Amino acid sequence: MESKEKINKEPLISLIIPVYNEENYLKDTINAAINQTYKNLEIIIVNDGSKDNSREIIDYYANIDNRIKPIHKENSGVSNSRNFALDNAMGKYVCFMDADDYIAKDYVSYLYKILKETNAEISLVPTPQKFTSQSNIDFNISSENKDDKIEIWTGKKATEEMLYYRIKESSWCKLISMDLINKYKIRFNPELKCGEGFNFCTTCLQRAKRVAVGHKIIYFYRVDNPHSAMTKFNIDMIRNGIKAIKLIDNNLIERDNDLVKASHYAFWHTHCDFFNTMVGCKAKDKYPEDYKEIKKICRKYANCSFSSHISTKEKVKGSLYLISPYITAKIINSFRLRKFTLDTDK
Repeated sequence: MESKEKINKEPLISLIIPVYNEENYLKDTINAAINQTYKNLEIIIVNDGSKDNSREIIDYYANIDNRIKPIHKENSGVSNSRNFALDNAMGKYVCFMDADDYIAKDYVSYLYKILKETNAEISLVPTPQKFTSQSNIDFNISSENKDDKIEIWTGKKATEEMLYYRIKESSWCKLISMDLINKYKIRFNPELKCGEGFNFCTTCLQRAKRVAVGHKIIYFYRVDNPHSAMTKFNIDMIRNGIKAIKLIDNNLIERDNDLVKASHYAFWHTHCDFFNTMVGCKAKDKYPEDYKEIKKICRKYANCSFSSHISTKEKVKGSLYLISPYITAKIINSFRLRKFTLDTDK
């Protein structure tokens, strides 16, 4: 075991976990957090008014590990939960995970290692490993990658990469300096129920001078949680997500040609994702105006993919949306790992 002296020489890192009705996955999530190889952690778990047994699970673990800081509050949304944790965080750096996901044992240590070695303000891995409850994954072995290559990007390049969806548009998979967050008073937008992480990350990345980028598999993203906001169809979430992507464009610090082009692509790509969802959930007849408007944008702005810095595969998608958004959505949905919950809203 590492000595207390060595642990105390390492900076305190805050790991934030918002929770709402996640009793089915929460034990695995907390165990993954407390078993991190990086020991000088405060694990802030914010229970956002859960109605299941999440509170009892959190309190049990808080009693056996004093690094866990439980916060129980009335339900007010994931953005407020993360903001509450940020307001109370004591760490020099902060990272996030969701309560139904899983992290490798070296999630924190790896992100801190590459940040420290490169003198960066943010470190990240671009993509997580998707999994379901039936996936045959050894979470610990999967984190090993002998061919890992560490890159150093400017904040502008990292922002552009995220707008092109080459970096996961979520708060997790990243370690961020609290000095950066506090200097610019960056918080999650509580008005956003969808796209709040995208907004938070682009706000942080734009202000960073150096971003360390590694490529190990350290985060595991569950795609079969039937209660996830990304699985259950909700028209308000779609409308909110469109609002979120517009805010990102409005809040660009630099409006040079490359960033504006990437922002326009993200606007189009987001509408295509939402259109695919509406098709998959058979929501056309229930929300005809939303369906019609989103479909129109998918086709009208498909040309932006042709001039964007994206792969040939993505450009082909643009061509297909230009021809037929509906057929394109059906094709893409047939390969989708995360299954839709059909629209049953009243």
